[in-house]
Amino acid sequence: SVAVSPDAGPGDPAASGAGSNLDTPDGVRRRASGGLLLLRAGASRARQWARDGLGPVVVIPDPNGWTVVVPHGGRTFAAAPFDDGVGAVLGRPVRRRLLPTIGVALVGTRLAISVVPAVLRPARVWLVWEPGAGLVRPPGLAPATVAQLVAAADRREHRDVAASMLADGRGSAGRVLNDIFEVLGLPGADLATGARAPLNEPGAVLVEPSREDVGRFDRTVHEVRRWREEVEGSS
Repeated sequence: SVAVSPDAGPGDPAASGAGSNLDTPDGVRRRASGGLLLLRAGASRARQWARDGLGPVVVIPDPNGWTVVVPHGGRTFAAAPFDDGVGAVLGRPVRRRLLPTIGVALVGTRLAISVVPAVLRPARVWLVWEPGAGLVRPPGLAPATVAQLVAAADRREHRDVAASMLADGRGSAGRVLNDIFEVLGLPGADLATGARAPLNEPGAVLVEPSREDVGRFDRTVHEVRRWREEVEGSS
């Protein structure tokens, strides 16, 4: 893997926010069939953040204080392996003023949920649900707790209900996503599953980063990869 924060974005250094695409599961980056990111911020700040990304997204305001960010078209403007739209959005560093965040990705039959809490030292943590098992430990990633998820959603009183739902291995990833978002009062589950078209939502805006900036990002990734290969080859 390349030792850069791959979706820090052309104008958004990793040091300025929490998390990086290095803590996004390979499956989310490469095989997600749908997903979104919720930012606890106004739409104007969310659009500014989106312009520094790697690919087009639809930014949708929500009356309850969230802004929904949905990848548009499935692919970013960047070269592989950073060309998956869902993985790029979920893996991006997020500035403190946009926290907390809750991200979701539908990966095959699994549901992956990321949380970046609004705390002094925020870090991205993960819940992964799979059919027949319920919650499973995400390999190689920092696991989240249901308590962190409900706290980010500001629905702490629903922790036991949410925990019971996620522990149950029955149903499908899409169904579990719809149910857990309904319990926690979160918007956008049907946008993540594709049941509704993001651009048809009230106030929706398509935001695209500069292809020139993304091209510079690709060149930086290429140079870092080449440098690593030279160092490892000489050791």
